[in-house]
Amino acid sequence: MASEAEHQEEHHGLQPMQYVKIGVLLTAITVVELGVSYWEAVSHMLLPILFVLSGIKFAIVVALFMHLKFDNPLFTRLFLMSFVLGSVVLTMLTALFWTDATLTN
Repeated sequence: MASEAEHQEEHHGLQPMQYVKIGVLLTAITVVELGVSYWEAVSHMLLPILFVLSGIKFAIVVALFMHLKFDNPLFTRLFLMSFVLGSVVLTMLTALFWTDATLTN
């Protein structure tokens, strides 16, 4: 008879095919990031686009590969608050220094 811990571990793990699908999705997002970096038409919006795509990839990795999706909701909330705070600080710093760089060019 299997213990409750074994059932929980079995329930919380992803199937191998799910890992493959996640890997394909992360690869596709990376290809889009690479394509955007060479696309001249969006050069003025390059950083915001890359920030958003990187944030999506980061969220997928944290939620699924680090099993945050299956943990206590308190951990998820703490992580999300930290992620939002870090993203806001990074965005504000980028905006601060981006204006200086565009004025000198």
